[in-house]
Amino acid sequence: MLYRGDEPLFYLGEFPVRLITLLVALRSAAVIIGALFIAAGHQSLLGFFAYDSTGVTHGQIWRLVSYIFVVTPDLYLWFLIDMVMLYYFGREVENGLGWQRFGILYLGLVLLGPLMLQAFGYAGIPQSFAGAGVVDFAVFAAFVVMHPGAQFFFGIAARWVFVALLAVYSLKLLAGHDMPDLLVFISSCLLAIFLMRRSGFNEPLFGWSIQWALPGFRRPNPRFSVVRGGLSAAKPGPVVSETKSVPPDAEQEMDRLLEKISSKGIGSLSTSERAALEKARQVILQRGGGGSSR
Repeated sequence: MLYRGDEPLFYLGEFPVRLITLLVALRSAAVIIGALFIAAGHQSLLGFFAYDSTGVTHGQIWRLVSYIFVVTPDLYLWFLIDMVMLYYFGREVENGLGWQRFGILYLGLVLLGPLMLQAFGYAGIPQSFAGAGVVDFAVFAAFVVMHPGAQFFFGIAARWVFVALLAVYSLKLLAGHDMPDLLVFISSCLLAIFLMRRSGFNEPLFGWSIQWALPGFRRPNPRFSVVRGGLSAAKPGPVVSETKSVPPDAEQEMDRLLEKISSKGIGSLSTSERAALEKARQVILQRGGGGSSR
C-alpha cells in the first residue's frame, strides 16, 4: 500500500492518532504529573529533567530531550495556549511532510538548542533552561514556509505575523543580554525554514525570490523529500498557479477523495485535498465527463 502523508501514526480503536497528537498528549501529561509532584512538595524533582549543561557533562544525557516536558507553574496558562497553537500548526506541517519526516524535523529542533548551549558550557559558561517554547515557535516557522500567505489576525499574512513575533522575541532576548538563547532561537527558526525548503516548499517567503544567474550557482534538488498527500505536498520546484495545475488523472483523484469522505467524513479532508477535489471536479466538467457517481 502506498504511504500517504495524511496517514496517522496508528489508530486507537477508530480514533486516528497522529504524531503531533501524541506529542501534545505526552507533554500535557508530563505537565499534569509535574503539577502533582509540586503539590506534594517535590518540586526539586523537576530540576532533574530540565536541561543543564553541567549535568549533561556528567553523563545526564536525558536532559538533552527531557527539558521539553518541564513547565513551571507560572507558565501553565501560556503552556495551554502553546499546545493549542502547536497542534494546529504542527498538524499542518505533519500532513505536508508525513509523520516520519515531521518526527525528524521535530527531534532536530529539540536537540539543536541543548547541543548549541552545551558548547557554551564547555567554554566555562554554564547554561540551563526548561520548556520548549523555542521549538514550538520553530514549528510555526515551518508552517509559514508552507503557507506564507495564510490569513491571520485582521487579514495579516502569516509571513508578517512570523516576522513580528520573531522581532519582538529577539528584542526581548537582546534587552536581557541573553545572547546564547538568542542564538538558539534564531538558529532553530533557520533550521526549520531550511529543512522545509529542502522538502520542496519553495513559495517565496516574503512574496519575492532571488534567482541566481551566475555560473556555478544552481538551485539544488530537494533531498528532504515531500510525502504524497500532505497539505501542501506539491512537486518540488517553483510554485505553479492553482488555476494552471491539472491533475494527471482527475477521475482517479476524485474517486480517492470521495472514498475518504465516505469512510471518514468530509471533515477528514485537509485544505489541499479540498482544493484538489474542487480542481478535479472542474477538470471533469471541462472534459464533459460524468466523473464518479458516488
